[in-house]
Amino acid sequence: MKQPIVSARHFSRRNFLKYAVAGTLAAHAAAFANVTTAWSADAKGGNMLILYFSHSGNTRKVAEQIHGSIGGDMLELKTVVPYPQDYDSVVDQAQREQKNNARPRIATEIPNLEKYDVIFIGFPNWWGSMPMPFFTLLEKYDVGDRTIIPFCTHEGSRFGRSEQDLRRLCPRARLLKGFETRGSRAAGAQKSVDAWLRGLGLLTG
Repeated sequence: MKQPIVSARHFSRRNFLKYAVAGTLAAHAAAFANVTTAWSADAKGGNMLILYFSHSGNTRKVAEQIHGSIGGDMLELKTVVPYPQDYDSVVDQAQREQKNNARPRIATEIPNLEKYDVIFIGFPNWWGSMPMPFFTLLEKYDVGDRTIIPFCTHEGSRFGRSEQDLRRLCPRARLLKGFETRGSRAAGAQKSVDAWLRGLGLLTG
């Protein structure tokens, strides 16, 4: 699992986090650049949604950094029953939810989804993927062919299999290159976030 798993003393419990992240083929680099150039001019400000789930606050910090650099609307995904604050309890609950393929009830609604062309999806890596509330949300709301940009905090697992899960949950969406950082480094990730946004054509200067 990932956040709020940031303490070194818990690292042995997170050996399951060692998932490889598939790299982007170099042959697609030019095509990707052309795509980002085409949509980036219109993908700023009011038609962007930064949707995130954060338990310990690290993913929230990255969401705030994205928002501070390029604007857009921010929305936090919350569950009807909050997750426990105790580390071991939240680890165990997240594992049970994943094993049971659970769909936790969510309190967050997106009443104006049609407003957005670009949706950032941010999450801590829990047991190799997104927390299960995102499965609830993305099965409830059809994002269609919108542009999806993931960002993830972790303590060694990177994206795990979350990008594959996003493709499965949003089969018609255009999934762009995501951003990942260790949760323990999230507070100081602004420069890396900005470099990523520049690579997507969303930030200049």
